[in-house]
Amino acid sequence: MHKSFSKMLLPKKSVFSMFGHQFLMMTDKLNLVEIVSKHVLLQQSRKALKGRCPFHKDETTSLMVIPASNVFKCFGCGVEGGPIEFLMHLEGKSRNEIVGKLAQKSFPKEKMAY
Repeated sequence: MHKSFSKMLLPKKSVFSMFGHQFLMMTDKLNLVEIVSKHVLLQQSRKALKGRCPFHKDETTSLMVIPASNVFKCFGCGVEGGPIEFLMHLEGKSRNEIVGKLAQKSFPKEKMAY
């Protein structure tokens, strides 16, 4: 993951201290293309994928997903980020809620480091 994006994706301290290095392992494994393609029909466009943004009424393909960087940006509404931000906007939940949900799916409870 690109260094500037990894800093942007770090959650509030409370969640990070709760999950520690497991959070970083989990977010590195999140595949944005896989997540977005469950909700948006993506088409190849040079080094990116494009589709209609699910966050606003999109008549064109203003959503761009860059697989190499694992980031997205909508040039219509301005929403951008990585897998966690996409899920936050899609589900209308906070970063902590999304991270908690992903952590529960990714790691058995007995192995969680609190």
